[in-house]
Amino acid sequence: MKKRIGVIVLVLLLLLLAGAGAGFYYYYSKYINIDAIYPGVTIQGMSVGGMTQEEAKAKVQEYVDQVSQETVTLQVRKKETAFPLSDIGLKCTNMDAVEEAYNLGKTGNVFKRVMEVRELEKKGTDFPLTFSVDKEETKKVVAKKAKKFLAKKKDATIKRVDGKFVITKHVHGIAIDFDANAEKLAEVFDNKDWDHKSVVFPMDYTLDKAKHTKKELSAIKDVLGTYTTSYAGSASGRCANVENGASLINGTVLYPGESFSVYSKVAPFTAANGYHLAGSYSNGQTVQTYGGGICQVSTTLYNAVLRAELNVTERLNHSMTVHYVPLSADAAISGTDKDLKFTNNLDHPIYIQGTAGGSSITFTIYGKEYRASNRKVEYVSQTLSVRGPSEKVIKDNTMEEGKRVVESNGRTGYTARLWKVVYIDGKETKRTQVNSSSYMSTPSVVRVGTKKKEVPKPTTETGKETTKAEDKAKADVEQPNGN
Repeated sequence: MKKRIGVIVLVLLLLLLAGAGAGFYYYYSKYINIDAIYPGVTIQGMSVGGMTQEEAKAKVQEYVDQVSQETVTLQVRKKETAFPLSDIGLKCTNMDAVEEAYNLGKTGNVFKRVMEVRELEKKGTDFPLTFSVDKEETKKVVAKKAKKFLAKKKDATIKRVDGKFVITKHVHGIAIDFDANAEKLAEVFDNKDWDHKSVVFPMDYTLDKAKHTKKELSAIKDVLGTYTTSYAGSASGRCANVENGASLINGTVLYPGESFSVYSKVAPFTAANGYHLAGSYSNGQTVQTYGGGICQVSTTLYNAVLRAELNVTERLNHSMTVHYVPLSADAAISGTDKDLKFTNNLDHPIYIQGTAGGSSITFTIYGKEYRASNRKVEYVSQTLSVRGPSEKVIKDNTMEEGKRVVESNGRTGYTARLWKVVYIDGKETKRTQVNSSSYMSTPSVVRVGTKKKEVPKPTTETGKETTKAEDKAKADVEQPNGN
């Protein structure tokens, strides 16, 4: 029995040896010493088994060329720009993978080589390709392509045109470090995990946000306060100054907390800044200056500001009364000594519209209405005292004695105050003093003649005036002597 088992084992062993030999011979005769890459070998997943080196190189190069046409898409926020990888010098860094693939299983003794071939056929092996880009070219291309992403910060703007508000969108400022982004992009292709497909590259950038946005300005819709005064009958120079001042203020936007100075907005008072010579007050006198009439601009704006209930921080009255508003409702401008200043104390921006033409000037302040619809305000002027003009007499020796000529009429002086009256549902609920004013009186100037009347001199028969000597001689002739 034991002898029989031994025979069986020997037979099996011989069969195995015969099979191994046949297999060995099969691989040896088919693959050993052939001028081709062994089966089971791939390069970047592409089968190159049975190819010569030249064929494999051509296939790999075709793949590299294909990859070079993949794109890079640079992104900054919602903007994009793209370019092919060939623009930044993409290249394969291990083209020698073809040679490595070819040499696989071609070194060592025959037995070792056959075993390697058999293993390749069963399990295969892959040679992945690696890539890189030209860093200097990458910097150039990134800087050129991404330049369009740069932006200067711009706040939204608002303008009233043909009775409607036109708002431009804000722009956030964008700054980009091109070199740093290029370095980071180049690292993408150095990474072995890159899948050789198109790349979307969100760029690093610095955002400088606009301070004021379109949404913020869109709140400006309602009339908060408006006021009109007339300059009918003014001289042409004064009319031009009123219109110029209104245009310089027109379109002003004040954001919450911001302050406004009329003088800063309308100065300097020069011909170059659009002003003409016109009458203005100076030390109680009316004189011709560039910008005469600008006080009517500030006064009209002052009354619109009061009705919008903004915070007035500086207001001074004229030295003498003006005719276009009630007492204490005026606001004078005189260099930096007298100015109208106010602050936007509301939660939303305001827009100041100034228009002047024909014979009137109007300021309207727009914003977001914050007051109840049943609440109304009005401003009431109260006169506290009146001082009539005195008389200043100028003696004139060129005028006949007793003759009087009024050279200039004096002005009445006043003290007054302005009240703010609040009504709820038509009923007065609050009265607050807004300001007080004192206006100087000026004397009437009267010129009085002091020249004495001349007494007529005696004349001769011929009508000629005679001297005292002639009169005496005549008397001696006409009067007889006593003898």
